[in-house]
Amino acid sequence: MEKLIFETNVQCSSLFERIHTAVRKVKGISKWQIDLDSAYRLLTVEGKALDYREIISLLSIEGVEACRLYEE
Repeated sequence: MEKLIFETNVQCSSLFERIHTAVRKVKGISKWQIDLDSAYRLLTVEGKALDYREIISLLSIEGVEACRLYEE
């Protein structure tokens, strides 16, 4: 199971449906969540064989800006 973390521009829960629309198009995603309490509005995506570029592209189509964060 992979875990990808993205910084987003999401300011409120009104964009949740747009995020859901984007992530359901990606095969392999089993779970996602967004942390609005974080200063970086972190989107966490879990699944198998995930392509972060595809996720960023689909989020962008839905009007959500995302940048992958790298974990150390």
